[in-house]
Amino acid sequence: MLTGVLSPLLREYRTRPAARFAVWVLAYGLTLWLVGRFSKAPNAVPTLLWVLFWLCFLPLGGYYIIRLVGFVKGRLLWRLGRRLIVAYIFIAVVPIILILRLAVYGASIIGGQFAAFLVASRIREQFAELRQFNRAVILEAHMTRETSPDEALNHLQKFYQEELIRHAAAYPGLEITLNLNGKTRSFLLDGRLTKRPLTVPRWFLRDEFAGVVLDQGELALRSIERTQTLPGKLTIILSLPVTPELLDVVGTGIGSVGVVTTRGEKGPPDKTAFRFETSKGDFVQAASIRSKSLRIPPSTSFWDLAVDGASSLDPISWEGETEQTLPQPIFVLVSSRLVTLSRQLFSALGQFSQSYVILFKVVAIIFMVIEVISLIIGVRMTRTMTRTVDRLYDATERIKKGDFSYRIGLPAHDQLTALGESFDSMTASVERLLRESQEKSRLESELEIARQVQSQLFPRSAPDISGLRLYGVCKAARSVSGDYYDFLELGENRVGLVLGDVSGKGISAALVMAAIQSALRAQFYNGYSQAAHPEPSQVSTAQIVARLNRQLYESTPAEKYVTFFYGVYDGATRKLTYTNAGHLPPVLFRNGEVMRLRTGGTVVGLFTSVRFEEEEIQLQPGDVLLAYTDGITEPENSYGEEFGEERVLEVAKRALAATPELLVDEIYRSVSDWTGSPELQDDMTLIVAKADFGS
Repeated sequence: MLTGVLSPLLREYRTRPAARFAVWVLAYGLTLWLVGRFSKAPNAVPTLLWVLFWLCFLPLGGYYIIRLVGFVKGRLLWRLGRRLIVAYIFIAVVPIILILRLAVYGASIIGGQFAAFLVASRIREQFAELRQFNRAVILEAHMTRETSPDEALNHLQKFYQEELIRHAAAYPGLEITLNLNGKTRSFLLDGRLTKRPLTVPRWFLRDEFAGVVLDQGELALRSIERTQTLPGKLTIILSLPVTPELLDVVGTGIGSVGVVTTRGEKGPPDKTAFRFETSKGDFVQAASIRSKSLRIPPSTSFWDLAVDGASSLDPISWEGETEQTLPQPIFVLVSSRLVTLSRQLFSALGQFSQSYVILFKVVAIIFMVIEVISLIIGVRMTRTMTRTVDRLYDATERIKKGDFSYRIGLPAHDQLTALGESFDSMTASVERLLRESQEKSRLESELEIARQVQSQLFPRSAPDISGLRLYGVCKAARSVSGDYYDFLELGENRVGLVLGDVSGKGISAALVMAAIQSALRAQFYNGYSQAAHPEPSQVSTAQIVARLNRQLYESTPAEKYVTFFYGVYDGATRKLTYTNAGHLPPVLFRNGEVMRLRTGGTVVGLFTSVRFEEEEIQLQPGDVLLAYTDGITEPENSYGEEFGEERVLEVAKRALAATPELLVDEIYRSVSDWTGSPELQDDMTLIVAKADFGS
């Protein structure tokens, strides 16, 4: 086993420079640690050397953590069974552990705060009992018939010692100060006189008071009562100092109790002090008082966790000129155990409250049984899945080698095992799919040839005509296009502008487009050289379209037709003669106005006898002719709205001053932005003719 671990490490060290560098960095860090550990001189290792070590170690650590993750994923988690085990750990075990840890953490917080609540409640009970003591003494003072202040004070002191002495254990160190018409008597419950009688602060103007005070650095529970008696005005002050004995009283049956007083900290932080961070500022421990005999109860079971709780007291400054709460908090810290606190809780609620605990235990046992059953079922299902996947993996390896005759033969008991039957049927289909794929490749190859052939039918460049700049582009929605545009050189300084849109798409439309191109060019090129016949016969555009209509009607199916625009520009006269056969009217932009070239007739190839008309336009300097197919106007956006002719015109108007090439690019870009998709919805063809001769 050791060899199996060391061999990859040695191979890593030999083959990777990063591994050798990592070994030297670790050796360097170990050397620094040994020097600092065994050297007696302070600061034996300069900080800069450690900084250099961490600058090298941290990137290396990140690199090898990534390598380790890749190793675990590629090696240890290769098999499905291991992956499922890891998945179960993350899906089931880890959440359960986190939930249990959260429950324990929540129980610790709730238990600790419940312990603090019990202690705080007992402290409040001390306030109430001190106030009751005062009221009992006041009642006795009103009932006495003594008229002399000294005799009245003696009577009240005797009343304390006889009637309240039995409560001395519950109020350790209770100080009593009586003031009657200026005469003061200060003593303890056992009769001993105190060294310093308690006085009433200047800010006290009420008849009664009960609260926590800080008097000359000592923390105490104090109660004051004032009343008018027969001998005079009587003031009673009861003060119960916060001592370890008092904390034993309030913490009985709960656990260890401590009180920590604080002071404000404005200077540099003291690392040895116990610091408190509160909303009022930063405080450090000034003094602490802990219960004398109480300790945290012993644990009764594994689940009997120790808990800590805290509450705060807001003492009043007894020596101040005004009644004000000290800005430094006083913390009451309590340590107990969950079982001890639950006993306190259920003893207060009665014996029948235990029924909920029993119910909780029963539910916990039921949940545990369900968890065990679920684990068994999960293991069995996992084994079924892994066995099926292993056989599928072996089958795929056979198929990868070309053995399509291999069959798994798994019975379909569930969806996973049904994959075996699907796999068997798949292998029978693979060969057929391969043949179909080969056939598809052949068709795609032929389609590519058709696309290349069709690309030769479009003009490679626009002819050079005096006073007219021409540009045209056709973008096919599929491999081949059903749109057709052409520039025909009809002799010196004359050119024919052709734009057509065949109904339908794909191969059939492309074949009709090729037929149109050959039929149209055949009307001008009769087999003689241009030297012998430099000028083609002067045939009107209407006659050309009529001839094309008859030829297409006779040579194409009934459902095939073409929208067609044919125009002839004469550079000598600067006139454009055109015939529009059902095509979208080309647009002529002139001095901010838009003219549509509509004259012509119906579509080509649909009817046998159709009369076509032609119209002549005199071009002027700056005129721009824009002709396009419906692939420009009909593309839709994601809301189903068409781009439309109006948007085409708006885009063209913005780019009229640009070259024809830039004008076409701007229109194509606008349509693409409108659809939001690089795929074309239809064949898109544009022709731009711009008159740039002088005036």
